[in-house]
Amino acid sequence: MNPDSITVPKFLATYGKEINGIKDLLAKAQNILITTHERPDSDAVGSILALLGALVKMGKSVTTHTPDDAAEFLNYLVGFDKIKHGKLSLAEFDLIIAVDHSGIQRTGLGEEIKASGKPVIAIDHHFTSDRFGTVVLVVPDAAATCEIIAEIILELGIDFDAEIATALLSGIVGDTGSFQHSNVSSHVMQISSKLMEQGANLRAIMRSMYGGRSLSALRITGRALERVQANPKTGAAISIITHQDLEECGATVDDLAGVVNLLNSIPETSFSFLLTEYEVGKLKGSLRSEPEKEVDVSQIAKMFGGGGHKLASGFEVVGTLVKDETGWRIV
Repeated sequence: MNPDSITVPKFLATYGKEINGIKDLLAKAQNILITTHERPDSDAVGSILALLGALVKMGKSVTTHTPDDAAEFLNYLVGFDKIKHGKLSLAEFDLIIAVDHSGIQRTGLGEEIKASGKPVIAIDHHFTSDRFGTVVLVVPDAAATCEIIAEIILELGIDFDAEIATALLSGIVGDTGSFQHSNVSSHVMQISSKLMEQGANLRAIMRSMYGGRSLSALRITGRALERVQANPKTGAAISIITHQDLEECGATVDDLAGVVNLLNSIPETSFSFLLTEYEVGKLKGSLRSEPEKEVDVSQIAKMFGGGGHKLASGFEVVGTLVKDETGWRIV
């Protein structure tokens, strides 16, 4: 794709200072670390791998990182097997790029990054971002961080290849629910079309994300649906999954992908809420709503120290799910 053939959309045209700051830091850096949030989804992984491909084209030495393992269904993306996990030394890097992370602590390297004093570029589309960084580009109007990364790559004058295009489209497909969510804009469709023109493999993306459900995924989804309850006072469709459920079904938290959206389809509810004990003593809450339901679920997530978007948010807390005569509760 010829970068000169694409008009930079208005939502990035107003971020000229940030774009120039990103260009300046990239020009000065040679050894770069790209990181994202824990349990990374397709937008997070797509963002780091697309940037990897672009920066290598610029002659940079690049290391990609996620705090823990990425979902295995994303292994079709080139560079997936090279992603490092857990803690690592920052000594060799002269620039750190954090993407789609909401807050620097979610990278698992928050304290190390702050203590290092190294320049940080933060790129995100979550309006609840902590905005930590030397240069911070947060674009809440973007449907996915990959949508922002695509425009940054164009601004850098780098041609997309099929591998970069597939990584970017993967993130856009994931964060728009295969172009079904309300965050789909004309620009989303425009940039997605351009990515496909450059060889983005939509078939591989759809097959990996939605083409098949394992037996363990079907079992854990069934358990979540079996437990769903509608709260008449709050209008919430609520379900819970314990760590024991995951073990009994032979499932992982990745097998619950899309379940909270399924709960959100129940008529006469205002939002959906799935609470999952993904590890012993660790809980993850996922919330979804729709524009016509007029519920800002980010405000709910914020009460538990989380955040996200008005229609899609989440949080994490320490605790264990137990059931007694009054129902489920956190201890």
